Order: sequence, then C-alpha cells, then structure tokens
Amino acid sequence: MAGRNLTKPFSIAGFILGEIYLLYSALPPYFNGMPVELSVQIQRVVIGSIFFGPFGACAGLGVGLLVGALWRKR
Repeated sequence: MAGRNLTKPFSIAGFILGEIYLLYSALPPYFNGMPVELSVQIQRVVIGSIFFGPFGACAGLGVGLLVGALWRKR
C-alpha cells in the first residue's frame, strides 16, 4: 500500500525551524545587557547557519520517517 512520503515536508520544516532557532540563539545580547557589535552578529549568523539548518533538516527527516512509518501502520 503506497502512501504519501512525509520525509520531504518534515525535512523542510526542520530546516526552517533550525534557522529560526539559530536567530534566537545567535542574536541575543550578552548576559550583562551589553549590545553585540553588528559584525559579530553577522559572523555568528553566517557560521551558525552552516550547522543549524542541515542539523534541523536531519532531525526533521528522522521525525518524518517515524511519522510516515506510524501512519502506514494504522
């Protein structure tokens, strides 16, 4: 019984959520409230986007495979 493959939408959603999480973790100020320089923020976002996006896509892929297997088992 062929069903809809859910890995692609979950992987795309994982990538987007990974990039959103990157912005929340890379852009806040330091603990004592000092603002961060713009060049440092840009560097954090560029370096972090290399890791957060693909790892989020991999996590979404795993979740998509699990949901797809559970959906077909029903």
